[in-house]
Amino acid sequence: GYTKSTGQDNKCLITHIGVARCGATNGRDLVLTLCLEPTFFHKLPPVIQSRHIPVRAVMFSQGINEMQSIANSMGSYGIQDDINNQSIRHLENYFTTYKAWHLSQSKRSGQDGMPTVSFVEGLEERLKRLRRIVTDATGSGKKSIEVLTESAAFVREINGCRFTSCKSAKDRTGMSVTLEQTRILTDHHSLDDEVTAERSTMLMRLHGTRLETCYKNINKHQYAFNSFQLSMLPKEYRPPAAAAGKVAS
Repeated sequence: GYTKSTGQDNKCLITHIGVARCGATNGRDLVLTLCLEPTFFHKLPPVIQSRHIPVRAVMFSQGINEMQSIANSMGSYGIQDDINNQSIRHLENYFTTYKAWHLSQSKRSGQDGMPTVSFVEGLEERLKRLRRIVTDATGSGKKSIEVLTESAAFVREINGCRFTSCKSAKDRTGMSVTLEQTRILTDHHSLDDEVTAERSTMLMRLHGTRLETCYKNINKHQYAFNSFQLSMLPKEYRPPAAAAGKVAS
């Protein structure tokens, strides 16, 4: 099939979406063809200018609202467990390739290998921790939010492209995005005080850009959580009371 999307300058962004056999894969892959200005295209490494660029996609899922509470009470969380266990396996397989590439790049550039080895070992420990989190969450019937936070942090550390979304892509998504923004400030910008970190999260939820997403959807700068829904959310995903209300979403 074909689709076409244009930006404000009317330059084509997406020219073709189709299914085809690529490279050494045994199945049929989704192929996305992008249009790029020659000036930018020629800045790409020659090795990827004339071939498909493979993308390893994984998804981690953890419900956090009242519907997940009901599903947990009924034991209906098997699909979520299957998704997360399959994704951690794919991520572990990818990291094996990533590790070999990272170490080879260090040797090729002639740089001291110790910082690189230390960096990779740190990533290995984080991946092992994520594996334990996913394993512990499997069959537990609990809202293990670390499945979301730790998988997001790990993928970001290996320079992966990340997306976060709930059903409406505004309320729970807004809570998740602001929580991750605070995690980034903590990990990379010396925000090491827990109280300050929590306040930063709440300030972003109250005054940040996520409320603009709500406004575009419901014409109100307000997250669509009623009091019952708020009580079912893990505390890390609750907005300030002033920014939440019972509104049609």
